[in-house]
Amino acid sequence: MCTIPKLTKNSNIIVIDDEVEITDFTEIILTDLGFEKISSFTSIKEFTESTVIYSADIIFIDINLKGINGLILLAWVKAKRPSAAVIIFSGDTRVELIKEAKHLGAISFLSKLALDKNIRELFNKWHVNYPLV
Repeated sequence: MCTIPKLTKNSNIIVIDDEVEITDFTEIILTDLGFEKISSFTSIKEFTESTVIYSADIIFIDINLKGINGLILLAWVKAKRPSAAVIIFSGDTRVELIKEAKHLGAISFLSKLALDKNIRELFNKWHVNYPLV
């Protein structure tokens, strides 16, 4: 079972999306919020071959990835590290995708539309205190 992680400026955050513009934008949002340790991957192979999963506090995964469905990657992450806090984010917000992501263990599902607002609202819901320390 995944619990909401206690977040600080040193929390390790991973962003996985095959579009560099999205990883860059997400990094900007997270940096603006005060996070300092953000790793981004546009290559699923590079992510799955790395060991960053074991130190991650939060992992953002897009659903529509080249060569693999993000929900499959979510299942892989949860198999490797059941306690991982995974947030699925996508422009595709069909109810069945949201339900499947939650069923597979995602802690949240965010729409990429208004991503900045959606990330801030989620962290506020988790009572993340700013400025981060």
